[in-house]
Amino acid sequence: MDRFFESYAGVLTLVALLVAAASLVLAVLVIVDLRRLKRPFRGMAAVYEKKGAEQALEELLRGIDENREFLRTHSDDIKRIFRLLAACYTGTGLVKYNAFEDIGGMQSYSLCMLTREKNGYILTNLVGRTSTRGYALDVRDGKPSRNLSDEEKEAYDIAMKSLSQPEA
Repeated sequence: MDRFFESYAGVLTLVALLVAAASLVLAVLVIVDLRRLKRPFRGMAAVYEKKGAEQALEELLRGIDENREFLRTHSDDIKRIFRLLAACYTGTGLVKYNAFEDIGGMQSYSLCMLTREKNGYILTNLVGRTSTRGYALDVRDGKPSRNLSDEEKEAYDIAMKSLSQPEA
């Protein structure tokens, strides 16, 4: 057995150092995690120190009851807000371009605005040297009411992509 330890002393030392280093890293991660977990309870601990366990628990339970009551009394308002949000334009796409060769400045545009249900409008404004023309078309269930120009199609595609983006 002594012969084994003598011949592999360097390897065993290296393995022991690696295990020690891994343990140290793990210990630091556990300490950081514990501090993060303790953070929400610091306020409660301060109440506990000032008023005692019974008062701290009563305040905590009172807060839970108040939150529950708030949600209960405002649930209709919250549902109404969600219904209103469904009708809001959450998908948008804007493409600016030069509609005519003799006009610069990217003053023409196509703007697509869609709801989550893929309803909305595409507004196109073509700016020329002596005139400006505006067009609007409906989009219902993701289908435009007429064939789209290249710029309108690009604005529509951008708006559709923004609908599929996860919310922040």
